[in-house]
Amino acid sequence: MKTDFTKIAIGVRSDDLHPGTLDAAINLSKVFSCTLHLICFDDNCGVYEQLIEEKSKAGNVHFEIVRRSNQSVKTIIQTTLELEADLLIVPADKNSQTIVNALDIPVLTVKDDFDPRPVRRIVMPIHDKPETRQKVPVAMQLAKHFGAVIDIIAVSSKSEEEQKRVKSYAYSAEKYMTEKGVECSYEFRIGTKVDVVTMEYAEEKHADLIVIMNDRDAGFFSTSFSEKIIRNSAVPVITVEPRELSSKGFVGY
Repeated sequence: MKTDFTKIAIGVRSDDLHPGTLDAAINLSKVFSCTLHLICFDDNCGVYEQLIEEKSKAGNVHFEIVRRSNQSVKTIIQTTLELEADLLIVPADKNSQTIVNALDIPVLTVKDDFDPRPVRRIVMPIHDKPETRQKVPVAMQLAKHFGAVIDIIAVSSKSEEEQKRVKSYAYSAEKYMTEKGVECSYEFRIGTKVDVVTMEYAEEKHADLIVIMNDRDAGFFSTSFSEKIIRNSAVPVITVEPRELSSKGFVGY
């Protein structure tokens, strides 16, 4: 998985301005030194042109506008693929999970009312799935670029076997990142709702970012863990797509 972002795309809706999403993108652009590609639509491109001109001067970043005629989730997905972007940033809304599911690159979702700031604390949940650790390289790369601390929250049910497994995942993640020069620590908590525990912990830590895995295993009538976090988190969320594990490096990296 690529963890050093070189081309960042931004998808925005036509119904409103999303300055918070742009500011979050600017923060990332500064640390990764890359151009921001703003996907906008005919009925709002003019407004965004003025906004990004102001933000470009203030933030010393470069934007490129990618015009499209008709707004749709499908258009944002297709344009992101055409751009060969390695990160997409979108407002957090009811369509975010659909976008996440359609792409194999990390997706950053940002609430409209969030006041973006430099990333200093990153929360990373660990729970009872082997792929839960696959987010480690992305979280670690972000921490290195921002000079941030990673707070791991390990969440398990009351099952002693599960607790042992989750603690092992968290310990190995902490050990790996510490050896790579990233400041991190982990806390263990018992709970069945990983999303709730994660968001509460992020609030306690005054986190600037949450890094999670995409999770589709929710059942027909349920909402996935990742969608619950994306929709409800007051803190921006980067969602990482799981991949097949290999024997090299840390859980396949």
